[in-house]
Amino acid sequence: MSHYDITLDGGNVITCAGHLVLTDKVFQENGKEKYDPDFCDYIGHVLDSRIIFLPWHCDNPQEPNADVYGHADGLVHWAGDNRVLMSNHRDSFPEEADEIIYHLEVVGFEVIEMLFDVPNPNRDFNWAYVNYLQVGNKIIVPTFGIPEDKQALKYIREANPDCIVRGFRLREIAKEGGALHCITWNIRK
Repeated sequence: MSHYDITLDGGNVITCAGHLVLTDKVFQENGKEKYDPDFCDYIGHVLDSRIIFLPWHCDNPQEPNADVYGHADGLVHWAGDNRVLMSNHRDSFPEEADEIIYHLEVVGFEVIEMLFDVPNPNRDFNWAYVNYLQVGNKIIVPTFGIPEDKQALKYIREANPDCIVRGFRLREIAKEGGALHCITWNIRK
């Protein structure tokens, strides 16, 4: 058994077509300078993968829309081939959303932003649709009884045309800051 000295939250690891996607929070958590080349090499070696680091910040944890967790699974979800669904992060942090798209497109991914056309967007919940659970060709999407539910299911169905997509009410869990990917692990051996 090997031991590696890395602090890494499970929700901050997303698989995307031979890559692992993490937020750059991993540098802060491990006491490293952002994009430290030695640490980048080390974590890539330990995880045996090509790593894509997405930008993350939390300047003010008391801010209502602040992402205090910094998990990649609250930002993106791989939808097969070169498609990646991205949460509506642009609504709160447009510059950071542009950076996320850049980091994914530069390695060949097509990014589909889940932007919602509703009169009063519910930012307490609508970020969480991308945090869905997929097992084989079955997808369970968190829903909240809000107008965005219908649009989110449409985005996910269109991005995953070969999958069966169903919604599951998850309001109480999402109030705590997570959703389905956060509370489950899907490991294939």
